[in-house]
Amino acid sequence: MKKELWYLLINGQSDATTGLYGNFYSYGLHLGDALNNTFEIIAKVKFQNPNLIEAFKLDNFEVIEKNNELIKLSNDVYMREKIYPFSFDDLDKEFQPPVGITKSTGEDQYDYDLITENFVAYGQDDNGIFELELVVGKAKLIEAFLKIIDFLPTVDGFWIYIQSHWCDKKTELWVAKHFVNKEQVIYFLTEQENNTIKNGFIKLVVHSVQGESNLTLDDHKKIQLYTKDEEVFKHFIGQIKDLGYKQTRDFYNLEFGFQHWHYRVADSLNRTEFIEMLKDNHFEFIDAWEE
Repeated sequence: MKKELWYLLINGQSDATTGLYGNFYSYGLHLGDALNNTFEIIAKVKFQNPNLIEAFKLDNFEVIEKNNELIKLSNDVYMREKIYPFSFDDLDKEFQPPVGITKSTGEDQYDYDLITENFVAYGQDDNGIFELELVVGKAKLIEAFLKIIDFLPTVDGFWIYIQSHWCDKKTELWVAKHFVNKEQVIYFLTEQENNTIKNGFIKLVVHSVQGESNLTLDDHKKIQLYTKDEEVFKHFIGQIKDLGYKQTRDFYNLEFGFQHWHYRVADSLNRTEFIEMLKDNHFEFIDAWEE
């Protein structure tokens, strides 16, 4: 399989108080693989706790300006010599996108600084549905989502949408009808963390019959609740506030108005392997359709 070439804007730390930005160019089988190749090598240039901030897929090495000035870190990874420090305690430092999605290099409709960890709650619509949306950054997303599952009154089903932009195939719906409690769902997501929560090509849905409530983690790594039960809705708002997230009306996330890339991590299953994993865990295929 031919390797892809990616530009990566990465930040990290050189010590407890100093952050760093660096520009890297990396080859990999896919974005997550290129990122892993970079993360494995950049400790040599004092980048600790690295985070992907932006990415862009390049046609070839020759399109990189002044590529003769790049420092070769490995056969797959190059970097610009100049590194940009910042105060790690800066309260205005950029939002760290969760694993599985990242901003693309280029002009966006909105300012990236508008994305912060907060939530928005919408009143009942014409279909009787209350909606809540929550954005959480890389450091807290997994812990937050697993905690929020427990806010549902019951768990009566679990399903996974494999999105069409994974290998440009049909969207597929797979359901675990035998997942009928919170512990089963949380155990599965914990065991398959790299293939589920960290996978930017799938949507997870945890279902409760009370209020026909659906808790989702979508392919943009946004947590959402849809419910027809106002008490469930109010309970979620209170619990999410208790986790430390503020309610807002100015809500932004890496879905609308921002160019972005979806990816899966290097140590994860490809689409074919992922489907086999679902079968091994007794998920049932429901339907597939063109988007």
